[in-house]
Order: sequence, then C-alpha cells, then structure tokens
Amino acid sequence: MRSASFGLAVLSFINLFSYLDRYVVSALTESLKHSDLALSDANLGSLMSGFLVVSTLPAPIFGALGDRRSRPRLIAMGVACWSFATALSGFAGSYLTLFAARASVGVGEAAYVTIAPSLLSDYFPLRQRGRVMAIFFCAIPVGSALGFVVGGLVDKHYGWRAAFFVAGVHGLLPAALCLLLPDPPPGLQWGGAGPP
Repeated sequence: MRSASFGLAVLSFINLFSYLDRYVVSALTESLKHSDLALSDANLGSLMSGFLVVSTLPAPIFGALGDRRSRPRLIAMGVACWSFATALSGFAGSYLTLFAARASVGVGEAAYVTIAPSLLSDYFPLRQRGRVMAIFFCAIPVGSALGFVVGGLVDKHYGWRAAFFVAGVHGLLPAALCLLLPDPPPGLQWGGAGPP
C-alpha cells in the first residue's frame, strides 16, 4: 500500500505542476505584449492552440507505448521534456521560437496525461479508484490557480523570462521521482488483488 500511496502522491504532484505550467502563460500576457517580442492577442491565443494540437497528436503513440514499455520511465521522459521546453520558453527571441517551445510542452504532457491514469488504476483496487482519481484530478484547479499566482508574482519581481524558468525547473525532481515508481502488470487490479 505504501508504494501505491507514494505513486499517487508523485503523480498528483506532477498533475498539479502540469497545469501550473499550462497556465503560467496566461499570467504573462500583458508582459509578453509589452516585451521585445511585442506579441499580439492573436499570437498569445495561438500559444495555447499550438500546445493543444501538439499534445493531441502524439497521445495515441504514448498510449500504445504505455502498453508495452515501462510507464514510469515514459512519464519521467515526458515530465523532463515539458519542463525543458518550458525553461526554453524563457530564452525565446521571437514569437516563432516561443510558439515552438510552448508547442513542445505538449509532447511531454501527452506522455503524462495518457499514461498516468492507467498506472494509478494498477496501483489501487477498484473499490478505491473513485477516491484515488478524485485526489489525482483535484490537482487540476489547484495547479491552474498556481499558474496565475506563481507566474504573476515572478513576472512582477523578476520578469516574464524568469517566470518560465521557475515554471520549468520544478519538473526535474518529479521526473526523477517517477523512476522510483513501480510498474505493475497492466490490469493487475481488475482481479481484486491488493496494491503492489
């Protein structure tokens, strides 16, 4: 049960930071408009659209890989990828480089959002699944709100580039923690067995 609870804590923590990462851009819109990038409202809107399109395309690939490969390793790779792409956003010198960096965040998040729920389902028996998923998905509104708060505070004191750096660096620890997670056989809990 301890390893299952650890897995829930790590994956929920990552889910929180996943949404912090997504919404940090929304806190930076005014600064990005008045920065050397001089982004328009259309440019800013396309940053989220690019992320959504790019995160959708590789999701089926990661889903198939999650059926055959180590799910914790795939998640760790995804978290590291999106964190690196977020940090790169802070180095953007033009709209196109910022767009490419933000779209790349979608690749990393596609690995995570596709695989994490199935891993949690194999950690806990069916009777606990509702509570587990409630904890996991509770991280979404909290992380979204933190994206605005953290992004706004860092932007105010250190600038928009620093906000991307702060949002990106946090992913290294959770990515490393993922490598400690067990990877039980898919479907383990459908038979009513206890957590690994």
